[in-house]
Amino acid sequence: MNKINTRVFIGFVVVLVAVCVTSTFASGAAETAPESTAVDQLSLLYPRAVASIPILALIEDYADDYTGEFLTDHPQALAQLVSGQVDVLATGFTVGYNRYRSAGDVAHLMTPVWGVSALMTAQPIDTIADLAGGVVYAPFEGSPIDVYINAVLAEAGVRDAVQIAYAPFPQAAGLLAQGQADAAMLVEPIASRLELSGAAYRLENMQDGWARIAGGDARSPQVSLFVVDRSRLDAYRVLVERLTPIVQSIAEDPGSYARRFAAVLDVPAPVLEHALANSLFEAPSPRQTADVVATYTQIMGLELPESDFYAFER
Repeated sequence: MNKINTRVFIGFVVVLVAVCVTSTFASGAAETAPESTAVDQLSLLYPRAVASIPILALIEDYADDYTGEFLTDHPQALAQLVSGQVDVLATGFTVGYNRYRSAGDVAHLMTPVWGVSALMTAQPIDTIADLAGGVVYAPFEGSPIDVYINAVLAEAGVRDAVQIAYAPFPQAAGLLAQGQADAAMLVEPIASRLELSGAAYRLENMQDGWARIAGGDARSPQVSLFVVDRSRLDAYRVLVERLTPIVQSIAEDPGSYARRFAAVLDVPAPVLEHALANSLFEAPSPRQTADVVATYTQIMGLELPESDFYAFER
């Protein structure tokens, strides 16, 4: 496996920026919000994306304790976290990991999203091997998705028979719908929009392919929460304790969350429900998370992070 080059950071930013739109606040009390415990108020930044629904629910349910805002630029959002302008940043795992490797000032709080992309095809096919002779699009050369596609093609024995091309998600989706691409790895809800409209076909979700190359574990860290100020661990711990059941509830009942946040994300509820149902939401323990990250970094050709990468002891 080749090492991910220095453009990994940019590549993963493309992954999330593709589903971000404008900046706006997303807080407000839910009608049946859980009883709030007094904690230090925390501010959160997150993309306008399917992956942010757990955070949107947290802010609505505990409006007195959390404020939230959609980010529009990931490097700028990271700078806001590092400078202390915001307390918690939700962004691509590799974004936070690369900052940790370069500066050592960010800490991983939790990862609630472990799969939010799908390999979509222009025509219905049965297996990865059926892509032989075709062209598959990734968002950026050297991005985590690029490395992933190379890995699943190699696992299927057709890496040398498939051309990998590069285009941002919206452009790749257009090429796929027009029949100018054989396949593309697309983030949700773009993948679900195409599938439900009949413009493309879902070959498999990323978590399904990841399970084949990771010894059966479908989880790979996609969207994670990062912090800098380690003096507020008690407040962070409460946040994680509150967010965990929300993440579990989304996995069990995607329809209710789709209806709840369709207008906020400007995505039709049926499309959003389909996207949630095809994404992997889970809140494993710190020890389990570290184990999954260890496997992920090995497969992706990254260095294993030190223990201080994690806000909580494993």
